[in-house]
Amino acid sequence: MRQTERMTHVSVAPAERVFRRHPLRIALGALVLSAVLSTAALFIIPVLLPRTMNISTRGQIVLAAAIALTVAVWVGAFWLRNIRVIVRPDTVEIGRPGGTQSYPRATTAFRSKVTEHRTNGLRTGTTRALVVWTDGRETLIDLPGYSRTMFNELMAELAPIAQPPAADPVTAARERAKLPTTFRLDAAAERRVGRGSLITAIVLFAVAAVVGVLALSPGFLEGELSALVLLIPLAAVAAIGFAIGAALRYRTARSTPSQIAIGHLSIRLDETELPYAQLSRIWLTPPAYPVQRIRLDRAGGRGMTVIVGSTRVTMTPSYEEFLQALRSETAHLPGLISLDLE
Repeated sequence: MRQTERMTHVSVAPAERVFRRHPLRIALGALVLSAVLSTAALFIIPVLLPRTMNISTRGQIVLAAAIALTVAVWVGAFWLRNIRVIVRPDTVEIGRPGGTQSYPRATTAFRSKVTEHRTNGLRTGTTRALVVWTDGRETLIDLPGYSRTMFNELMAELAPIAQPPAADPVTAARERAKLPTTFRLDAAAERRVGRGSLITAIVLFAVAAVVGVLALSPGFLEGELSALVLLIPLAAVAAIGFAIGAALRYRTARSTPSQIAIGHLSIRLDETELPYAQLSRIWLTPPAYPVQRIRLDRAGGRGMTVIVGSTRVTMTPSYEEFLQALRSETAHLPGLISLDLE
């Protein structure tokens, strides 16, 4: 389980924005879930009832259970799990079951809480919540059903990471001059892992092929070494796994630029120059995440994602310094950069 938290005082938003799950998606999810539960009740409940009970009574009990489950699902979907957040210039209104709470933005801080759930190493889900800090008290508000995109947009409104424009441009320019503008990335470790996985896959494929050829020779299956035939499927499956791993490692290495340069008007990834004026948003992974990515959304065009940090990808100077430098260089463009809370 991984948990990421962030706290930042908010700035004033330009207009009202409403964040909530789309009613059509809520209805579709409720319809599918109620259908599944009703079908399960149709098969499970009769098994639990006494065999002496007549068919009509059984049918009434199953029907009542199906109706109860359907009502519970729809009530939960449209009431218990339907959280609405309205962001206004001066207030934030959060509508929850049982009432609506309004928070003044000037005296309230917001932070995100994202928890990733894993079972036996496999990701089983992610829960997202909004933490409100006001009047010396912290309130945790779960946001069930909020997608990654919607949650990111909400936090970009409530807790922007953009650096506020400096009152003195000269002082701001001097502070920017102290920050690094060129960052080098090294993905050699990623390529080494990919190369090792590829060599292992080739060796395993060769073992499977050699044993396969031997198995076709006359009398081999009747000999003492016939048990080696079991190596064919095992080696083939393992080889496929290592080949997939190698492809993923090489893909990561290819998506990592060797150098990133930050300017006052653009960001350059190797030889690709991307003016800020052509970007609608720059999404940045929080430093606490095990893998750091930069996702650049182009205005009216195709975006791109690059990996800039992991256990096998290093950035020099550090990723934290990169965030600080980018915040400083884009201070004149509020809303351009935001955190990507996976």
